[in-house]
Amino acid sequence: MKRAAALTIASCVAVWAVARWVVFDFFQLGDTRVYSHAARMMDAGAIPYRDFDVEYPPLATELFWLVGRVPGGDYQLAFSMAMMACLVATALAALVIARRFGLGRAHTAVTVGVIALTPLLLGTLVQTRYDLVLSALLGWMVVAALHDRFAWAWTLLALATAVKLVPVLLVPALVLWHVHRRPGRGATVGVAWFATGVAATFAPFFAIAPTATWRLFAYHLDRPAEVESLGSSILQVTDLDYLRVQSYGSDNVTGSLADALASLSTLLLVATITAIALWMWRALRRGTGDAGAVLVATIAATLVASVLLGKVISPQYLVWLLPFVLLGAGRWGRTALVTTAVAMVLTQLVFPPLFSSLTERGAGLPVWLLFARNMLLVLLLIAVWPRCHPPSIRAETPLREALPTID
Repeated sequence: MKRAAALTIASCVAVWAVARWVVFDFFQLGDTRVYSHAARMMDAGAIPYRDFDVEYPPLATELFWLVGRVPGGDYQLAFSMAMMACLVATALAALVIARRFGLGRAHTAVTVGVIALTPLLLGTLVQTRYDLVLSALLGWMVVAALHDRFAWAWTLLALATAVKLVPVLLVPALVLWHVHRRPGRGATVGVAWFATGVAATFAPFFAIAPTATWRLFAYHLDRPAEVESLGSSILQVTDLDYLRVQSYGSDNVTGSLADALASLSTLLLVATITAIALWMWRALRRGTGDAGAVLVATIAATLVASVLLGKVISPQYLVWLLPFVLLGAGRWGRTALVTTAVAMVLTQLVFPPLFSSLTERGAGLPVWLLFARNMLLVLLLIAVWPRCHPPSIRAETPLREALPTID
């Protein structure tokens, strides 16, 4: 295990170095300018939400500030190194989960390899967005849950939600897993712990500027469909009626049909996550296959659904899926792995080189590439969709007793 971990770390660092200083050795369009601006504002004594608008949850703004405290003055480099550390953490979580499932060396190596290659497969945005933080937190949340370290699991899920709101969708899966592993009131305590952790990050800002802080939620609830979303790509390839606008910090589509598709997508997301949770509940009750595989399949499907059916599909959202969609066994597992890698490559072809052609002129090539990427995400959801008989996997490999046990 130590040798595999060392190889994993070395692979991630080597690929990251090649991506940053060889393949993408040029100015990288990204959000680091927004992050560094927030850090400078906080250094000057300004309070997020009250004194300046920010679309990110409180813990994300704290991350931006911490990166700004790294000595040297090069914010972009410091941020890149922080994301490299998160990529390493994600790959190590995948390694631990693969060992827990008893996956073969080849499958484990390919899974870790795809994660390590993400900076090349997905391009420059991996280094200029903070979404790898989410991948690392969720990866180790699953490690903790698989080894019944529920205090850690709920804490990591709370941190992930305070960094990016989307992980709240995983609460049903963790509740069902907690109830399955520790019947009784443990899950109730876990949810309370999670809610308290998330609330603690928001409470100071609600106390200081309640209206301004609420705008963070209203911002995401009210925004229209983004140009890269599933509904938008369908409208563009079919040349149906829509209006392209710039709002909410992105390029969006509006109009009666576009708005209807956005609403339908949200309803489908709720229905899909409900169906996945119901499957998990039934699978755990039947005791079919390995229960840990049920948990990972549920999380993989939930995350893919949240990316595919959300009103926004920013390119960096694909890293949320690591490592869960890469750990499936059998034909569907191989399909998911290949689909994920190809979807990353198509995403990089559109963003950034063809993005202006997509947003300004709706040119045919980027529109069809975008549509193909979104159809691959549909295929990915089918590939990771929980099935009635999860693969039977040999008994778990014990994790070192590094995490305290708390119900």
